[in-house]
Amino acid sequence: MRRPRLRVLVAVAVPVALAATGSVVSATAHAAAAGCRVNYAVSSQWQGGFGANISLTNLGDPITNWMLTWSFGAGQQVTQAWNATVTQSGSQVSARNVGWNGNLGTNTSTTFGFNGSWNNSSNPAPSSFALNGVTCNGTSQPGPTGTPTSGPTPTPPSPTTGPTGGPQPANSMGFIGCSMAENVAQGYVAIGGRRIWGPYGTGGMVVQSWTDTNSSSWRLFDQQASRYGRPTAVWVQICIFSQNGATYDEVRRLIANARQHAAPGATIYISGQPLYDAGQSCFLAGANGPQLTDSLARQAAADTTQNVTYPGTFRLRSNEVSDGCHANSAGQSSLGRQAQAYWG
Repeated sequence: MRRPRLRVLVAVAVPVALAATGSVVSATAHAAAAGCRVNYAVSSQWQGGFGANISLTNLGDPITNWMLTWSFGAGQQVTQAWNATVTQSGSQVSARNVGWNGNLGTNTSTTFGFNGSWNNSSNPAPSSFALNGVTCNGTSQPGPTGTPTSGPTPTPPSPTTGPTGGPQPANSMGFIGCSMAENVAQGYVAIGGRRIWGPYGTGGMVVQSWTDTNSSSWRLFDQQASRYGRPTAVWVQICIFSQNGATYDEVRRLIANARQHAAPGATIYISGQPLYDAGQSCFLAGANGPQLTDSLARQAAADTTQNVTYPGTFRLRSNEVSDGCHANSAGQSSLGRQAQAYWG
């Protein structure tokens, strides 16, 4: 969830024209022993503006700083960004890491997002991306010796231990939400968590992104399910923008859609956005937005017709917030530990 108005997601790959409902693109790149995969997705679009999220995966050697570049083809302009420092000159856009997300090991991902303006007629996805000057093409490029390197080899899931001590297969628990859920997933994976999916580009995807079971957000979810198998548990994070809010009827639709896209009989967990220290809130969600999402989650858990579990609240302390909403590196670690305490 990131934007006072809308959200943005970026990805590397094939050129695509984006409809008002958003779309997803993907691709890959390399440098030294280099390579990357990018997923670019428009999470929402409105008159004169749009939001997007970008998931960047380093497929090459570990790097300590990164810059992702691309060009817009229809006059789009970035107006606001999070989790990256984004600059634009004409159609050329450069996104650089911030202090806490510059280190990217091999097969490690990071996400960032932005809001932008468009011409209300055409909003095509960028046709290509480059990581540190090397075009993302989906495969590893030769290292400095000229010897080709292969792309990442999928690691088969291995069991981990759940909170009850029983085995919990890796990547068997999916999630929906916005960039706040991505922060949890980033921290969870970073501390060695295996059960829950890692980040997959949900930044900016608030409640209304998930109410239509055929939306681009659910198609993104289904791509993950195709990769790992339909999850036996799903965490539903209620995430809002202040101008849209959320209703309990919308929350019920999120729950119903989660059941439809998960494995039969899947366990559904539900919670709100992270809560903050007294006197602090999230400007994107509004003054009492996080508390509203927590209240809706508790209401759903108390509704016996929904059969969902409320694990508790996530919390971010004042020194764990990077921009008034999202978690910094310390906050991601904290959120990851909280998730591990809930779900193993």
